[in-house]
Amino acid sequence: MENPKLLIVGSFPQKTIYGGIQRSCELILDSSHFSAFELILFDSSQISNPPPSFSIRLFLAGVRIYRYIFKLVIERPQVSLIFCSDGASAIEKGVMLWLSKIFRVKALIFPRAGNLIEQTKTKPLFRNIIKFLFSKSNVFLAQGENWNLFAREVIKLPLENIKVLHNWTATENLLKIGATRKYNKNNAVTKFLFVGWLEKEKGLHELLESIKALNEKNLDFSITFIGDGSGMKPAQKFITDNQLSKKVLFKGWVAHRGIEEYYKAADIFVLPSWAEGMPNALIEALSCGLASIVSNVGMISNYLVNDSNALLIPPKDSKSLITAMEELILNKKLKINISKNGHKVANEYFSSEKELKSLSKLIKNVI
Repeated sequence: MENPKLLIVGSFPQKTIYGGIQRSCELILDSSHFSAFELILFDSSQISNPPPSFSIRLFLAGVRIYRYIFKLVIERPQVSLIFCSDGASAIEKGVMLWLSKIFRVKALIFPRAGNLIEQTKTKPLFRNIIKFLFSKSNVFLAQGENWNLFAREVIKLPLENIKVLHNWTATENLLKIGATRKYNKNNAVTKFLFVGWLEKEKGLHELLESIKALNEKNLDFSITFIGDGSGMKPAQKFITDNQLSKKVLFKGWVAHRGIEEYYKAADIFVLPSWAEGMPNALIEALSCGLASIVSNVGMISNYLVNDSNALLIPPKDSKSLITAMEELILNKKLKINISKNGHKVANEYFSSEKELKSLSKLIKNVI
């Protein structure tokens, strides 16, 4: 008997692209739990960051829709797993759901951008479009309770069509780093780590202001930035202008194998984003036993509790960020406690092995 065909609409770029969906798709391909499927890969990656003009994006979306129909007709998959972001991406992937229903292909939608929920609250027309299109899904994969509520109350899906599935970024290698970390080691210099796009929406300005303020307090710390973006050059200029070069290191993007060494070396992870879903970098940091300072946005509060397994701060709030960073530099006991508790959260909810096994089983049940 032939293996069932699974069409995955995600991020499978020809060139290196960094992002949460790309990493999630990569882990699916590496997982033994998907060896029972014939995988059909459909790349829907954005061609650049920041994104191209609206007219170019519209044209590319049309091309992808045409290609998707071609895949449904020629490849004849039994089921389609569709990752989606927010805004236009959500509408495009919703159209793919509708097409799947027309061609009698079972479809699962897995939204990953927490901002999609906010967009449906403020844009009635957008909400109605999403409600109509997403209602065509056979299964709505809810990454946390906020998505569960969204599927029930906004999309109005029946409970049997909603399945909670957590992010699967906590690999065995990362969890082992956290399990073997020497939490009581007393480092003279506290090492912070940022991983993500260097953009204003990631709280870059607030983080730079915090670095300056902490330096003026004569605190012993350093910070490494992993990532790139339109904010890279302005950030480097800010660091140079404020004579902070001895405190700050910009590494650009680092491959996943290489980034493990930075997680090992760091003490504290910081990500003061304005909006998030449940970011992969945060889960990786928790897995590695890093005390984490993150904005209380998206799905983060579904899993993390302030002062217990992370420090949660309001977005766009430099003062709160400075306070949180200073507290973890000075309060070693708190840093150790939230480090250990954060690792427990990663192991309980985000294990690659457990969650990908659940996803594989769920897809088989849909077929």
